[in-house]
Amino acid sequence: MVNITAPLRIGYVLFPAFTAIDVFGPLNVLNLVSITHNMTLSLLSTDLEPVSVDRTVINGAPTGMLASSASPNFTQFVLPTHTFASAPALDVIFVPGGAGSRNTNATQPHVDWLARRMDGDPDLRYVMTVCTGTALLARTGKIAGRNATTNKAAFNWVKSVEHAQDVNWIAKARWVVDGNLWTSSGVSAGTDMTLGWIEHLYGRNESESIRVMMEWNALNQTDDPFAEYYGLV
Repeated sequence: MVNITAPLRIGYVLFPAFTAIDVFGPLNVLNLVSITHNMTLSLLSTDLEPVSVDRTVINGAPTGMLASSASPNFTQFVLPTHTFASAPALDVIFVPGGAGSRNTNATQPHVDWLARRMDGDPDLRYVMTVCTGTALLARTGKIAGRNATTNKAAFNWVKSVEHAQDVNWIAKARWVVDGNLWTSSGVSAGTDMTLGWIEHLYGRNESESIRVMMEWNALNQTDDPFAEYYGLV
């Protein structure tokens, strides 16, 4: 267990077309943990406009895959609480993945902000990614030489982004821990990683009680059938 001075300040980086469960799976864990442990939550984006979930909607207009979707009006949005310019001090930063992570131009402000925080924020204790969110972190150049993983279906694409050649990519892993860097595989793996992180912070009893409340059948850190499925091992 880790000695934590309350509150534990958590921030989520949001961009259009982030994957819903990348955010809300771990957030379900954190919502339950926050009942008994003091935490704060900040939702961060370039501005305070609603951020579209799973699909890209800019100024009310569907773009990208959504424009040709059978259900162009099947959309959800999340309201940020802070811009990158107004973001508070944070102990933990979560970076989700999703189709929007492939838009390198649109996510460059997110990458730049992450790089600044990883360089100059003395309060930052953990950086955590889900799925292709690891691509944004790799692009900062701040995880060179570190162990990391990502979504196995997108593994080779993530390895192709700027600075990714300097990262030690672990193909077979549900999630990977390298010091204060926690990275997870695709989508649901982020919830497993977050439960593992809660065990790291507060002990096995805490993480197990949350898992049972969620009725979540957790996989362990090395249980990754998808690496073989996608021919990575």
